[in-house]
Amino acid sequence: MTRAMKSFSAVVCGALLIVAGLFGWFGEVSFAFAGAGLLVLLVGAGGLLSTQSRARFRAPHPAIYGLLTLAIAFHVFQNLTMMSAHFAYGWFLWALLPYGLVLVLSCFEGTRLSVIAGAALALAADAWNYYEVARSTSSTAAINFIWIPIWNTIIVVPMATFLAWLFLRRRHQVSANAP
Repeated sequence: MTRAMKSFSAVVCGALLIVAGLFGWFGEVSFAFAGAGLLVLLVGAGGLLSTQSRARFRAPHPAIYGLLTLAIAFHVFQNLTMMSAHFAYGWFLWALLPYGLVLVLSCFEGTRLSVIAGAALALAADAWNYYEVARSTSSTAAINFIWIPIWNTIIVVPMATFLAWLFLRRRHQVSANAP
């Protein structure tokens, strides 16, 4: 098994441990499993990055910068309108976690364009979450602000990026075979 496959396996196992830990599948030690999963995921991601040659890295697509600017502005607005009297830097950085993944993925040649779909969908999920929490009368609705960055990072951004990558790859193959 190559180092890249081992690293990818670590990323997958780490993501699964995080999800299992967050859902409490391991009882009282679930939090420890989620933390270990995060550590394994980060080590695997570092291993994947180390397998890439420097020639394959590119500057992010300009659309990514636009979406990141919109995300930062949206989360500043969200933090100022939904949080207490002071700006909560920790919650602000937590909400920007998926966009850190977007920025990293946009540096790779193969996902430079397809990650735009992941960023747009994450921003749409954040906006929908804000709308739902703002109009809710439930006292626990704000808990969504904890969960949506996790789901955006683990599910929304990777799946949207992968599906967009498949679409772009298929489109390129069809146009290459056109008469």
